Amino acid sequence: MRGAEGEPGELLVRGGGRPAWWNVIVTTTRGRPQFFAALEGLRRLGAFRPTAFKDVCVGRVDDQAAFLEALLAAKAGGEAWAAAVARAIPVERSFVFAPATLAAQLKAALVPLAERMGAASFHLRLERRGFEGRVQSDRLEREVADQLYAVAGSRGIALRTRFSDPDFVLAAETAGAECGVALLPRAMRERYPFVAAR
Repeated sequence: MRGAEGEPGELLVRGGGRPAWWNVIVTTTRGRPQFFAALEGLRRLGAFRPTAFKDVCVGRVDDQAAFLEALLAAKAGGEAWAAAVARAIPVERSFVFAPATLAAQLKAALVPLAERMGAASFHLRLERRGFEGRVQSDRLEREVADQLYAVAGSRGIALRTRFSDPDFVLAAETAGAECGVALLPRAMRERYPFVAAR
């Protein structure tokens, strides 16, 4: 789970902005006490900070696999802070964007991830936070998916869209002008139930 530059979460897309610093995005259960309990616990595992969006924080961890295992163990152990973590997405690449460049940046970021899927079923999900009215999630999902199908088809690979339990979920998670992308295989989603795109 390393970015193109060798560091977690780093990708610089031509024509786009600088890499975002985070490689994990977390959504907590609703409520300020739950959020701050989760944030305190997460800070034992990496550098986490709140975002401008309710119940959402981002962080950077040295080892994403170790982070997921530690969170899984904390949940299994009944730790209150871990119970407050609803979703935790380890992103492979992240970048700063403007609404006008997001489609091109998503295509550049997701095509290399999609190439790893082979002939598989997948679902693409963009979780937008911010830029209401300026970023249309449904339109972007269709546009990017069309690009993925075109690239796969040009290489003789047959991708299939499947919304229920696909082989892979391609997730794009934004927090304001920052976006992280991830390839979430079924095995990961089954082992870590909190790794799930909306």
